Amino acid sequence: MKLRHPIDYSRAKTRREVLIRQRRDLWTPEQVESLARHFQLKPGMKMLDAGCGFGYAMRTWGRFCMPGGGLTGLDRDKRLLRQAGRYCRKEGFGRAARFVAGDICGMPFEDNAFDATLAHVVFCHLAEPEKAFDEMIRVTRSGGCVAVFDNAMTGSGSSGWTSWREPTVDERLLGHEVGLRMMKGRRELGFGDFSVGCHVPVWMEARGMRNVGVRMNERVVWIAPPYASPEQQTAYRNTLERVREPLRWDRVNKAEVAQMRAGGLARAMFDRHRRINRSVDQAFRKAVKEGTAAYSGSSPFWCIWGFKP
Repeated sequence: MKLRHPIDYSRAKTRREVLIRQRRDLWTPEQVESLARHFQLKPGMKMLDAGCGFGYAMRTWGRFCMPGGGLTGLDRDKRLLRQAGRYCRKEGFGRAARFVAGDICGMPFEDNAFDATLAHVVFCHLAEPEKAFDEMIRVTRSGGCVAVFDNAMTGSGSSGWTSWREPTVDERLLGHEVGLRMMKGRRELGFGDFSVGCHVPVWMEARGMRNVGVRMNERVVWIAPPYASPEQQTAYRNTLERVREPLRWDRVNKAEVAQMRAGGLARAMFDRHRRINRSVDQAFRKAVKEGTAAYSGSSPFWCIWGFKP
């Protein structure tokens, strides 16, 4: 069974812009600069964005390799590579960037080909993330940086507060169990693991990587009326994008049913959780449209890096 990607690329412009905005807003400008220093990026370096998608990592950290650097984006989806190329040209990286179709678990590059290799939100979608990790190390030169950005969820996925509905303790516990069992089913079926970020530091140490470091994204998303500051306006705009998405709790796809079974989740429990979320989602949409929505929250998203011995 093929797992449907959470972003429907067939709805090209709208969904593409939403995804790009989500990636961009993960890291503050100050943290981008800080991570570049941790990665020891310098002008003239060759960087690989492995599983590049729209090229977020290479466009965000590639500028620290300029002038004189070379940027390579690898992805198995040629449609994404074409889009990544357009975005790189738009941001002035056209001559420095190249794009290669290929699989991160078997990359078509020589050993020691890059000074830095990054993978941004890739491992959580892989059945064999360690295989991809070993490939990243292989294509990076001795002394070069390998950096993995990914989810480090261990349950319901986020923490926070909302103005439109406060869940009960039982509802929170239900959400946590459903989240854990769906994640287990996802792993069992080879769809990937949303807790993968928790494991990467151990993998790095086991392979003798040097100066291993870990940082969580420091951005806390919050909105509150009247949404006056530039940061609030950006957060509110992103919230409006969510409201335009169809209600996902009205349907269950085959992949979700398979995950339920593989994770040992009873259908009755899943349906109860779905009804609660439908009610919460409707209250959320109403509050956003009325301009009364307020919330704060964050998600466990990590960056882990180390240097090849």
